[in-house]
Amino acid sequence: MAGNCYPKSQCGGTMNDKVTTPSEAGFTLIEVLVALIVISIVGLMAWRGMDAMMRGQENIESRAKQDAVYIQLIRQFERDCQEIMPSSTLDIPSYSVGEKNIWWVRRYEQANQIHWVIVGYGISANGLRRLISRPLANKTEILGLWQAVLRDPDLVSSNMKTSLEIPEIIYQEANATSNAPGQGSISAQLAGFNMRWGIKNIPFPISRSCLAGTSL
Repeated sequence: MAGNCYPKSQCGGTMNDKVTTPSEAGFTLIEVLVALIVISIVGLMAWRGMDAMMRGQENIESRAKQDAVYIQLIRQFERDCQEIMPSSTLDIPSYSVGEKNIWWVRRYEQANQIHWVIVGYGISANGLRRLISRPLANKTEILGLWQAVLRDPDLVSSNMKTSLEIPEIIYQEANATSNAPGQGSISAQLAGFNMRWGIKNIPFPISRSCLAGTSL
């Protein structure tokens, strides 16, 4: 027939030719929803990861600060041990151990002059405390305050001031070791102290020993 052509692929376009619809050219609603869900999940995972990292950093900084406090305690204890006054200087024991507190007399330098102070470590309702007296210039002053400590080591005088307080330390075990009496002496000489400080929620205590006049 005159109006026919063969093959049809060589014919011009007709009204029946397939036309691309908008739904075939773009995204369906389901595809958009799936994409949004995936993006939300990825964002949530990223936020949780960032939050965990920030919390970890905060925990590390907090632990570092707390460790610095424990290091300060140990160094102060060592300095106090290094300056223990021999009992022979006072003619009475220069240390006293109670159930809660341990005390001793130590040398203290102030304005290029040697003074004496009483230092103590003990447990209170607020945790471990380091207590210290005012600097005392002569034997009469130190004996007046020290004899009260010897009578009751667990009674804290108002003359003592708190120089260090650590709430995380909840118990203290303290004992003194002595050497055999020296020649011409009837009393044993202080050898040193053994200390154990228990930390809240940590199974292993801080243990420290010192020799009278030096530290280990």
